Amino acid sequence: MSTRRIALTNIVFLILVAMTLSALAFAGDKKSAPAAAAPAKAAAPAKPAAQQQRQAAPQQQRQQPQQQQNHPGQPPVRPGQQTPRQTPPAAGPRGYASRPGDQAKVIAGGRNEIHSANGQTITTNAHGQVQRIEAPRGLAGGNKIVINRTPNGARMVQTGRPGARVVSFGPGRGFVERPLRPGYISRTYVVGGRSYARVYREYSYHGVSYYHYVPGVYYGSQFYGWAATPWGAPMPYAWAGLATPAPWLGFYPGYFTPYATYASPDLWLTDYLIGQNLKLAYENQLASNADQPAPSNVAPADSGLTPEVKALIENEIRQQIADEKAAAVAKSSPANGKQAAPVNDQAPPALRQKFFVVSTNLDLTTTNGQACSLTPGDMIQRRGSDVAADGGIAVEVIKSKSGACPADTAATVQLADLQEMSNQFREQLDSGLAILAANQARGLPSGPASGSHVVTEGTADPVPDAGTQLATQESDAGKLEAQVRQGGN
Repeated sequence: MSTRRIALTNIVFLILVAMTLSALAFAGDKKSAPAAAAPAKAAAPAKPAAQQQRQAAPQQQRQQPQQQQNHPGQPPVRPGQQTPRQTPPAAGPRGYASRPGDQAKVIAGGRNEIHSANGQTITTNAHGQVQRIEAPRGLAGGNKIVINRTPNGARMVQTGRPGARVVSFGPGRGFVERPLRPGYISRTYVVGGRSYARVYREYSYHGVSYYHYVPGVYYGSQFYGWAATPWGAPMPYAWAGLATPAPWLGFYPGYFTPYATYASPDLWLTDYLIGQNLKLAYENQLASNADQPAPSNVAPADSGLTPEVKALIENEIRQQIADEKAAAVAKSSPANGKQAAPVNDQAPPALRQKFFVVSTNLDLTTTNGQACSLTPGDMIQRRGSDVAADGGIAVEVIKSKSGACPADTAATVQLADLQEMSNQFREQLDSGLAILAANQARGLPSGPASGSHVVTEGTADPVPDAGTQLATQESDAGKLEAQVRQGGN
């Protein structure tokens, strides 16, 4: 009996020990659990209600942006402005790997310009990130290649020279520019696998060469008059149903909201033109970062495009409709059937236009020496007509998306670049007029017979291998960026 009692006592003792150890382990788990969960709470702070309200859109549901943080290479945030949100880093070089023989100097905006022993010129921003690469020839040979990266990672690559160059914004986006006939060039644009050609005429002003867009179609006077005349009652229009779903519509919350109704065709054309440029900015970024996750919505702009700002663009549209109507009438006159010879030192149309929608990636140095960038959909105002010795024109930013040069920024833009914006303005206006002429803006009143007729001077055949040239150039650019990042020769 004593032996059985001892054994039973030992069993009870072991049970008590096991229970004690289990209790201690459970208490340890309870103490350690909050420490593991804390980072998760810190990583997902609640979004301010005001920020959520600004992201509401009547056209479609939009994703809420995450809490914003500063990113290298962005302009400083203005007081009261939300910190710009950048998309995931681009695949291009984040920093420059220095090499023996490099010669560097500081340039405006806290940037560095490095000249390498192999003839390359690399520009880094104030945070040391590569912003521009210029090489004497592409890796596959040929002309000089220039690569520009915006702060959000969008890449623009160019080889050749004006009049004979290739400009790409990704493997399947860009244009191939070629001489067409004396004084004229053609550009074959490639977008989404589709190619089309535009024609431009070469002029010179104060020693600066520029190209002026030549329309491929003119319309009848009655149609131009209708395009600038109110309908009498506002007409509803759903932008999301224009063609296919448009992710760019919700990509810039707080910056652009198309009207729900339109009182006249030119008001619709205003939103169409702004939207086409924002679509361009979105697609350029998407194409340049093809191997990255899809870009997320940028932070809401601190101040969007107000009706007053849109009215500035509407006035430019009305003026250009009037100009195109006059040109169409002059073209149809027997006395003016032939194109006049170019006048030496002819002022470009950009010097008659005051407000511009930016239509390409643009790096600026402000008048106070800071560096910043603009992308399609931002807006600038020409502040003068005097052309500087270096071909610059004074401008001021009037509206911009988050992360871009802030409003009221004063800078200079090359006259040739300003004229390119004017060309794109006119081309996008013509695209909008074509939609109205074909009654494809569903829900809007139909216009009169368009009276359209082809302008032979403004037509050209697309370059057959334009897509291949763009893909080859993008491949060369990717290799060159990797070479710069790794410090190779």
